[in-house]
Amino acid sequence: MKRSSEENHRLMASIRGKDTSIEVCLRKALYRDGYRYRKNFRELPGTPDIVLTREKVCIFCDGDFFHGYDQAKIEREVKTNAEFWKAKIERNRQRDRQVDELLSARGYLVLRYWEHEIRQDLEKVVSEIELILTERRRKEG
Repeated sequence: MKRSSEENHRLMASIRGKDTSIEVCLRKALYRDGYRYRKNFRELPGTPDIVLTREKVCIFCDGDFFHGYDQAKIEREVKTNAEFWKAKIERNRQRDRQVDELLSARGYLVLRYWEHEIRQDLEKVVSEIELILTERRRKEG
């Protein structure tokens, strides 16, 4: 079903940059397991979604569409203004790489999880984060 440009505009305008459903889901799971964190930490490049300051770990929850998980699928599905979206998604990907480099240079470990990973297997994502944090703590001590 094709949407009108007004419907598309309203839909795109409603997409938030922080406190997305996948961020909230991951944060709740981490909090439930006893982890405390900073959210949308503006003092660091890229304003990471979740920052475990003691362990120096930044976690980003990347939306599949806006961060270009499946470029071929996006190109097939985007019917209007395709060149704009292709360029925008590529800029997002470049910015993600730059942010990763800046954070790494400051001694942070950067973890990025795709939207579909968080939605499909939240416990696997949380387990992976916990394993990484345990390993970082072990190396410090």
